[in-house]
Amino acid sequence: MPDRYARMLDLAVGVMSTEAPEAVWPLLTDELLAALDGELIVVKEVPWTREQGDVVIRSPRRPSEVGVGGDSVQAHIRSGYPFIDRYGAGADWAPQSAARVVGARTWQNSPTADALRQAFGTRHVFGLPLPSSGPHVSGFLVHRAGGDFSRHDERYAARVQPLLKAATAHRSLLTALRASTGSERRRQANHALAVPLTPRETNVLHLLATGLTAEVIGRRLGISPRTVHKHLNALYRKLGAADRLSAVLRAQDAGLLPVSAGPSGAAPDSGPVNSRSR
Repeated sequence: MPDRYARMLDLAVGVMSTEAPEAVWPLLTDELLAALDGELIVVKEVPWTREQGDVVIRSPRRPSEVGVGGDSVQAHIRSGYPFIDRYGAGADWAPQSAARVVGARTWQNSPTADALRQAFGTRHVFGLPLPSSGPHVSGFLVHRAGGDFSRHDERYAARVQPLLKAATAHRSLLTALRASTGSERRRQANHALAVPLTPRETNVLHLLATGLTAEVIGRRLGISPRTVHKHLNALYRKLGAADRLSAVLRAQDAGLLPVSAGPSGAAPDSGPVNSRSR
């Protein structure tokens, strides 16, 4: 058990250090499969219906054998049984296996369990949702061919839930940054600095330029305000800035931010920037 937590901490460093959004899911899913002894994992990021929605399945252990199955199998996966009823209401986000949600006999005799057994050879599914405030449930479904997932697995999954949520938020931000115009130009501008910004510092800089406080930035990125302040101090040092306003202006001059990004960075504080607001 301690090894699983240690590996997940190492994973957090890897995820937060990458500049490529497409690298995040493989990092997360490979580690979850290893930690939970899974055969394959379904990644649910976008809304599904029984008829529509890409089903993304990863299984590094046997990549050549895993497909998404036929339309019937995909429909069963998209239906989310039995997890959609448990997590859709948003009252309890605790990770749990399908057999514990509805009972072992009910799960094993269900059409969904039968379809998954025939398609993938797996007998148990473990739901690991990412808590959110909206109606859409996202997260991971880990499949296993052997015995059911244990209480230890549940405790491990509950411990790493916040990390997974922060990692997916980081991935979304990386995707948005890549899609924005001039992203390659800004990447080159960053590497032209004497000490380039890390990916996380770049994330903080872009959120800072929208006028968010350290507390809000922390919530967006899934980190503490204290950690945000550490990133801000590093930003100021690397950009030769004294506060958030000058940091945004210097970043614009260096080509790290579009001119339209600021100088709204000082807006939330609406006054002199002191050590607390920085």
